[in-house]
Amino acid sequence: MRKRFIKALSVMLMLVIMMFCFAGCVRFRTTMSIKNNGKADLAVIYAFHSEILDEDEVDDEIGEVADAFEDEGWTVDKYKKGEYRGYQFTMKNANVKDFEEIFNSDAFTEFFDFGDFELTKKGSTYTINWDTNVYDEAEDEGISNSDLSEYGGFMEVVLELPSPAKDENATDVSKDGKTLTWNLLEEDEIEVTFTLVNVGLIIAVIAIVVVLMTAAVVVVLIIVLKKKKPADGKAAPAAPAVPAAPVSSPAPSHPIDFTAPIPEPVASAPLVSPAYVPQKTEVPEGPAASVPAVPTAPVEPAASAAPAKAAPAVPEAPADPVN
Repeated sequence: MRKRFIKALSVMLMLVIMMFCFAGCVRFRTTMSIKNNGKADLAVIYAFHSEILDEDEVDDEIGEVADAFEDEGWTVDKYKKGEYRGYQFTMKNANVKDFEEIFNSDAFTEFFDFGDFELTKKGSTYTINWDTNVYDEAEDEGISNSDLSEYGGFMEVVLELPSPAKDENATDVSKDGKTLTWNLLEEDEIEVTFTLVNVGLIIAVIAIVVVLMTAAVVVVLIIVLKKKKPADGKAAPAAPAVPAAPVSSPAPSHPIDFTAPIPEPVASAPLVSPAYVPQKTEVPEGPAASVPAVPTAPVEPAASAAPAKAAPAVPEAPADPVN
């Protein structure tokens, strides 16, 4: 009975908080940063203006929301920015295929009264349909987006993609088409279709193909080499040596031009043997007629005489006997 009373009191408290939310003093943002490998970083900001809840009242009034997120595996941190106080919940490397379980948990459906989150996947293409129910509540209370902007509040869902979405109904899209924002006071039904390309998987497939092709080439080379060996397993006889071609003398660096005219021979002076100069002889005093000197003929070297033959020995006559 006590548990039911506490739960009912919590629901009443949440209704009161929602009334203040629509008064324009709340900040709520859910951010999904999706990566190509199918993982995502999630973050939720839930805070109120200090005129509604001061820092000491945050734990008492909305601490149960923080406990619900913590039970679902979120990391809980205090949020303090400007005049707003509350909590920030984060979850790193969540799997995109688990989005239905994450966003259909009690943390979103009971405390924020969000509708069903649906995710469909065809190959590498994903489609999200999420009815947040915020727009209908705001319309019933007569609250507009300008009321939130006046106090610096917001109610939105942000989707960050690695590539532009194929189809979406976002209220704001970045210039590169990768960041989509839904203002929940203008459009609370989120519809988006996007494609994820797993770069790591593509690289792994290319590496496997390269390895298989290399293995196939090696197998083919082994088969070809085996076929070249004799059947009995002996090594093939060596091929006879081919005599090397004679080495020709290298061509002159300046080839001879045989068509050029032959130059005329230059006459050289005859060789003259030096004149014989006779020795000076003493001449008796007195007038003497000048006698022309007679040149002496050069002495030719004597011809080498032939070796003389020894004369045959003559036998001596026998001496006469002495009478």
